[in-house]
Order: sequence, then structure tokens, then C-alpha cells
Amino acid sequence: MKKQFFFVAFLAVSCLSCAMYFVKAETFAEKILRSFPQADRNNDGVLSEEEETFVSQRVMQRYPQADQDGDGVLSETEKQDMVQKASQRGRKQRPSSASRSGTNSQNAEVVLQQLGLKGDLNIEYRKNTNQQRNRLDFIYPKTKVYERAPLFIYIHGGGNTGGTKNALYNKSSLILKELTESGIAVATIDYRVFGAGEELGFHQLFEDCKDALRFLAKNSDRYGIDPHKFITWGTSAGGSKALVAALTDSEFLPGENAGPETEHTVIGAISFYGATTYLVPELWKKRLERFPGRSESKGAMMFKPSHGMSVEEIKKLVSADQHLKADSPPILLVHGDTDPVVPIDLSTHLYTMAKEKGLDIELVEVKNAGHGFKQVQGNDVTPSMTWDETQQLVVRHVLEWIQ
Repeated sequence: MKKQFFFVAFLAVSCLSCAMYFVKAETFAEKILRSFPQADRNNDGVLSEEEETFVSQRVMQRYPQADQDGDGVLSETEKQDMVQKASQRGRKQRPSSASRSGTNSQNAEVVLQQLGLKGDLNIEYRKNTNQQRNRLDFIYPKTKVYERAPLFIYIHGGGNTGGTKNALYNKSSLILKELTESGIAVATIDYRVFGAGEELGFHQLFEDCKDALRFLAKNSDRYGIDPHKFITWGTSAGGSKALVAALTDSEFLPGENAGPETEHTVIGAISFYGATTYLVPELWKKRLERFPGRSESKGAMMFKPSHGMSVEEIKKLVSADQHLKADSPPILLVHGDTDPVVPIDLSTHLYTMAKEKGLDIELVEVKNAGHGFKQVQGNDVTPSMTWDETQQLVVRHVLEWIQ
């Protein structure tokens, strides 16, 4: 009964939405989170692919016409079509993107106030598109330890179709507290995503992240940070971007921020259950078997020729395993052993390649854990690490790399 109420409520709210701008700027996953936050079952501020699949299945049960081609899966096109039709029937004007950003900032401000921290929020690091996602937050160290503070940079997940920089505040306040008290500055960045009304090549999501690092390096004097002591951390889709950002030079995927003043060095990279390559199909076998329809539709959305590049060329650009070099920084990979969304085989693959090159890399396998370290459905055994323990793991490695 409760589940039925959710979907009635969700679609009712959708039917009251009217601004076409909102359709362009908000993805299907973000709309679900806004209308029914309980769908985020692990409370990480992001609707994982498993959570979104669960929602999609319930929607199809109640509204089978949403599955237009009858393949049992809501494709990205079918999701957006459903959202757009609901919006066209709407009566209430949605708040502007600026006011939505303000609401998100309030969440950040509350956490920062609770921790006694100061930050500059919603800094535009490159010219924004209609998505209004090229923004970052910068949090100052609480304690003065370094003349120029090292910088820890968080890149959120969301399946390349959603997510927000606010995920850091929602679930990782322990990291914020420990690092800022140790004299380390923290940044959390947003980047453009698919399904939000803008035609993108997959590499452009990575380009945004590199542009954010270049912006921070360019403004290192303003923020009092050391541009040659950056550390990146990403979760899920953010994990792949954190790795590529760390393993490539300052001019990789040149965007709006360029020049010698944007040079920076990443001294360590951390990926939680992120993809490490898109060039070895067999490593994705478990996902393809678990989510065949969804994987096909998402692959078609992500992998297409763009900006004069072939699909193969783009895959090479966004695959971390293609950027390992003799001087690559240390890497920490943390992955659930039964993850069906991003199989652990992907982390094992990068670990093996890096070890063969003599690089500093560690792989922590979280037992009995799915994507996001969630307990495996139907398994009474709890994951071998709690979320707090994984945060402490991050803090330990960051402090070791800096010292």
C-alpha cells in the first residue's frame, strides 16, 4: 500500500510540474529524488541505478503505457517522454534554477555551520549552460597547518544522468570534519550530465571535472591552496572521473580554463565503486546480465560519435586504464564484492594493470556489499565495512599522501 501511494504521489507531483526549463534542467532521477526522497534507500543523496530501476519497475506496473516499446525497461527516451508529458499538463510554476540552487546551498550551509566551517558556495568555474551545473563549493581549512593548504576534491556519482555536489554534505561530514581540522581545504564539484536537455559527448563530463581543477589551480592564490597538492575522490560515476582527473596532465581535455596558470598536480586518487575502463566488454558482463535493457539504452546515450571523435576514441579518453604512467600518483580503490552496477572486476582490472607497472595502488574489497556498499538483497550478512569506516579509510590515505 505504501509503495502504491509513493507512485501515485510521485506522478501526481509530476503532473503539477509545468516549466519546460525544468524538464531540460532536471533529470528523471533528480525528479524522483525531489518528489519522493524515500526512494534514496541508502540516503546518499543520489539515486543509484538499482534504486532507479526499482522505481521504474513500479511505475511500469501501475502505468504500463509508459513502456512504449514493451521491452520491460524504461529507456532514457521513455523516461524523458513521461516527464515531458506530465509537465505539459502542469498548472504550477516551478521555481527557477537559481532558487533551486539556493535551496541546495541551504543544505550545505547548515552542515558547514554545524561543523564550524566557512565556505564559498556555488562558484561558477566555467560558463554555465541551461543545466546550471558548472559550479563548485570551496570549504576553507578550519585549522591553519600549511602555508598553502592541500586540496581534497570530491566528484559525485549519479550514473552520469544525475547526482549533485551536495552528496558530500549529505553523507561525508566525517571526512569534511577530519580533513579541515587537519589543515586541508575541500572542494565539491558539479558537472553536466546526460538527459538534461543538452546534447553532450561523454568526454565532456570529464572535461568539466578537469576544468574545475584548472579553475582551482588558476585561483590558488585567492583560496590559499597548493595547486600541486590536489587529491581527488569520487563515488560511482564520480569515481571514474576522479581517476581520469588524477592520471592526466593539466591540459587534458582542454575546456574554458587553460594556460600555464592552470597547471596542477594530483598526488593521490580515490575511487569508490567507479568504472576504470570502457574498452573491455567482458568486465561489464555481470551488469549486462542483470540490467540488459537499461545497459543497452544507457550505452546508446553515452557512447556515440561526438566533436569529430569516434566512439572508440572517446572510450579511450574516459578510461582510467589508458592513462597509467610510470609517474602516476597513488590510487585507492574501494569496491563491493557483489556490485551488479559497476562490477568489482573493473577495479581488479585496474589494480592488476597498475601493479604490473610497479605503481602504488591498493584495492579494498568490501565483502557482502553491492553498489554503494549496500547490503546485498536477500543476504542476511552485513557488509564488512560501514560507511563511517570507509570515510575513515579515505581520511587515513589523504593524510598519508600529504605527509
